[in-house]
Amino acid sequence: MNNDCRNDRKLSTLDYVFTALSSDETSLDFALVFHFSKHPGFEALNLGAQSARNKFPTTSSIVHGSTWKHIAAPDYGIEYAAVSDLRTAGQLIERLLETPFDLRVQFPYRQLLIVNGSGAGVLATRFHHAVADGLSAALWLAHQLRVALNMEEPLTCPAIQCSPEFRISNTSVRRSKFAYAKASDSLWTSNQRRANQRRWISLAFDSRQLRTACRRTGGFTFSDLLATCALETFSIWNHSHNTSQQIGLWFPINVRRKFSCGFGNGTSRIRLYPRFSDSMSITGKAREVRRQIQWCTNEGEWVLPTLPFLGALPKSVLGSALSFYLKRSSVDMATGVFSHADSCAGDGRESFQTVDRVEAIGLLHPRQAVAINGTTLREETNLTLTYDSGLLSPVEANELAELYKQCVTAATEDLDARVN
Repeated sequence: MNNDCRNDRKLSTLDYVFTALSSDETSLDFALVFHFSKHPGFEALNLGAQSARNKFPTTSSIVHGSTWKHIAAPDYGIEYAAVSDLRTAGQLIERLLETPFDLRVQFPYRQLLIVNGSGAGVLATRFHHAVADGLSAALWLAHQLRVALNMEEPLTCPAIQCSPEFRISNTSVRRSKFAYAKASDSLWTSNQRRANQRRWISLAFDSRQLRTACRRTGGFTFSDLLATCALETFSIWNHSHNTSQQIGLWFPINVRRKFSCGFGNGTSRIRLYPRFSDSMSITGKAREVRRQIQWCTNEGEWVLPTLPFLGALPKSVLGSALSFYLKRSSVDMATGVFSHADSCAGDGRESFQTVDRVEAIGLLHPRQAVAINGTTLREETNLTLTYDSGLLSPVEANELAELYKQCVTAATEDLDARVN
């Protein structure tokens, strides 16, 4: 591998923060898992990955001080595994997730293709959050698939990469007016010692009926409704285990000026709270969630601090200081994480035409036990519940996933009754 300094670039503040916070115990990354009934082929995907690294050169870089140092590595390829039964793919993906991520010597993404003898396959891609958010990861993978499917010519030289340009807000509130006097309560877990091992459960359902009902009802979006169901799930879960129900939801939002412009980390967060009565209908609750999202967006709870001095601090010092701050009980890291990407809905995303199903294995901060991340591809919504195996047992995680599924089913029935 050779350094190509012409494509070096400075780490943004978010890049620097995520690299400083990342460690063997806390790997701040996420994974997108594509399931194919007929995968495009190992060589084709390798060619697509090489082209995607040229289109987005930071994914072909290592971190050197405060710089993404570009490395010319045409032979960097996809890991490959052949299995007789794709139901064993999860174990291989677990190993991919548990391998240490050292950005000083490794590229900030990894890929694993798992295939069986009939041509079906699973492509798991792990991205460090310092280099990409979910939207950028989708752009990278979309380009890889377009090249692999001969829908686009591969790039043979590194392109000029544009970083996200953030929105500007005239106001910036650190705390939502809907927040509690203290930080949100943690999710009840049977154990308190983290294993730092992520496991996940996938839920999938045909969402055409529910999305149509949301549009016809009005006042909230399909994603708002799914977030409302997450709040309901965490509230019911804590109540059933006699734990406080001051629930908060960590809700990532895209803060780019233009939705899909700029490769990198263009995501901030707001926090949502179940500020509604139990007797309120799911429609009313979803509208309250929409009201919170609108208020937090308008008032700038998402605004990222401008801290130019961070780049002057050694990463070890910055990482220790930030970890200490984020672990303080007064800092509201919410009860759990929820996100949903609806940009794959419909049939306009030709890049994903061969993808049957998507799993989104979420990032878990040390104070977060669970994340629910969703994607809608064509007519199907896939929700992935990611949890720490030291905090929740597989049985408990399945119970939590089933509870969320029940909330979505109840919401569907309620909206159908109102629409019809």
